[in-house]
Amino acid sequence: MQPSILPINATTQLIQEVARQLEALDSLQLPQESLHAVRLLQLRRLTRRIETLIPGHFGHGERTAHYARLLGEASSLTEYQQIELHYAALLHDVGLLTLPGRLLDETAAHSLDDYALIQSHPREGAALLSPYPFLSEAARLIAHHHERWDGAGYPYGLRGTYIPMAARILAIADVFDAIAIRSTSLHRALRTLQVSAGSQFDPILTATFCARLHNQDQFALLPFGDANDTALAVDPTVERPSHQPMPFSIF
Repeated sequence: MQPSILPINATTQLIQEVARQLEALDSLQLPQESLHAVRLLQLRRLTRRIETLIPGHFGHGERTAHYARLLGEASSLTEYQQIELHYAALLHDVGLLTLPGRLLDETAAHSLDDYALIQSHPREGAALLSPYPFLSEAARLIAHHHERWDGAGYPYGLRGTYIPMAARILAIADVFDAIAIRSTSLHRALRTLQVSAGSQFDPILTATFCARLHNQDQFALLPFGDANDTALAVDPTVERPSHQPMPFSIF
């Protein structure tokens, strides 16, 4: 079986497992200082499980979270908003599980109806997470992470500052990882991102992100040029999947 075709039973079972784990995390009774750490640990594990069924995405959630945190720390987000952004970044592609497996093969030709269905995944991801109060804000950010600064994004066509700031940050982090995993240098990846500042991305946030990434110490954990090594940078004990690197795409 090709890795781009998801068995219906496996995907359905995973969605059910996600729901059970999120319900358990939502009902945790722990001191506040411990609650975030426990939830974050479990969400990272859950993200890896989700990504084993999405071709080319293994490690993407944690790398996106890394970039989102760097930009969130450099912006005006509160500590609590940064936590919600972290949750959203880890789970931002959960809606892809609701798509037919054939649509996850980005080498295949897609019809206009296929693209319309693909563009529903932020809304579907938000719907999967919104029943859990601790993820309500993360769900809102996920719903908007494919909106564009110029209003040409999806699923709602929001523009400019009508897009929540944390969702604008998530959009930059998400796309930058898709660019970076195919790039051979930090300079080239940042230059590619900068081309879309003011059209796809908030120009001020983009400039802030690029300035932050020029700090080599901040970037040391996520090397360029080898998609497999990059995917495993956050946890070298995780088994390597056979998926090819995720291309820069509408996902």
